Amino acid sequence: MAQNRLYKSEKLCSKLEIERLYAQGTSMIAYPLRAVWLAVPSCEGKYPVTARFLISIPKKRVRHAVDRVLLRRRTREAYRLNRHLLDAIEGEGVTVLIGFNWLANHEYNYTTIERSMQELLSKIATAVTQSTEP
Repeated sequence: MAQNRLYKSEKLCSKLEIERLYAQGTSMIAYPLRAVWLAVPSCEGKYPVTARFLISIPKKRVRHAVDRVLLRRRTREAYRLNRHLLDAIEGEGVTVLIGFNWLANHEYNYTTIERSMQELLSKIATAVTQSTEP
């Protein structure tokens, strides 16, 4: 059960890393989510994890705070249960910074969010493994 926990080290909090992610990162869409990701060397970050993430639900898209909190919780839960899809990049010597942005103007149920999360995580894993191969 402890392997399913989300630790503080997995959350992307550094303002400099977030700016770097959105300036240099690559994006992909699986509606209603958009993922921006960037692979950085593991020694560059101070946390020894495979991936660090953030979730952004903009007020412009979802007006009510309770709805934004609900979507953030659903997205975080979908990531927590499906982050094993990123295990393929564990031996590559990189840490992947991922930003999940909400694109829809209304809320979706958990299964839709989980499906798009699975699609995004598998796409990111294949892209990282292909880019680090010699």
